[in-house]
Amino acid sequence: MSNRKESLTYKLNELLLNARVPGIGLTILDNQTTSTLSLGLAQRGKESITEDTLFHACSISKFATSMLVLKLCHQGLLSLDHPVQDYLRSWSLKSGDGHVTLRHLLSHKGGIEDPEGSFGIHPGRPDMVKILNGETPACTARIEAVKPPNQEFIYSDAGYCIVQQVVEDVLDTPFESAIDEHLFHPLGMNRSMYEPTSPMTSGHEPDGSVMKDRIPHYPYAAASGLWCTPSDLMKLVKELFHSLNGEGILFSKEYALDMISPQGAAVWAGLGFFLDGEGNAVEISSLGWGEGFQSMMVAEPFQERAMVIMTNGNTGVDQMQGLIGDVYRLLKP
Repeated sequence: MSNRKESLTYKLNELLLNARVPGIGLTILDNQTTSTLSLGLAQRGKESITEDTLFHACSISKFATSMLVLKLCHQGLLSLDHPVQDYLRSWSLKSGDGHVTLRHLLSHKGGIEDPEGSFGIHPGRPDMVKILNGETPACTARIEAVKPPNQEFIYSDAGYCIVQQVVEDVLDTPFESAIDEHLFHPLGMNRSMYEPTSPMTSGHEPDGSVMKDRIPHYPYAAASGLWCTPSDLMKLVKELFHSLNGEGILFSKEYALDMISPQGAAVWAGLGFFLDGEGNAVEISSLGWGEGFQSMMVAEPFQERAMVIMTNGNTGVDQMQGLIGDVYRLLKP
């Protein structure tokens, strides 16, 4: 082991100890070289984390969902700017102030607000139509567009639930099967799924203790249901980079450029992630924060640099204010 890796490992272990987070998985891409580092424990007092150990990606799920939607657009099955209502067969979106599109939903500008107390941990996998209709404890109010589309950024899990229903209605297959066929399988993402299998991490509270429900379940696959490894997530990032070079297997360079471009008035919102900076200096990021887990994907597309940081602890503060921010600053060139 090189002195540099030994030094990095020592610093990361210190950060984990100080944050009371038991484990971390890292994958770093720099100058076409990918490296992965797994440290700590999958569960406090239990087995060590390996490169194959699953983490809960939480809202980084939206990044994967957006990549799927753009592939389906490239195939002509969907359009970013067509009214989603025309795709929906099983459910109807109420919107009195203009047509809501997939572009709006992927960039959180569909005028959709999450009802208070909705989209948390929920057992089982209730039908998405029932969730959207407000007929389950997962969401007790019917989802509808409460504001005109394309006028205001409103972060919304419900918007991605509508995206999920669009995919299911157009392909006539469950979302999980669709994304496995169209995204995970072509990219060799063999450790990406919505029903986790061993080895997997357990969630931990801010004090470092194991969560009572140590494997939290969110029945909203497109919005927050993904379990994966950092190296699998990096395969998505690398595919985006390939597409920007006109060499992707999922969609064209034009779709890739659209994905990392500001959408409307929200200059920080791309399609499926957030933007910082502009032009060739743009940095994209996707954040995951749920019960017992925090993660981040951050990349500089035109420099082809990226890092995926996944942890099995909830530090109780925003990612950039806690452990993940410390790791980001430690690793950033």
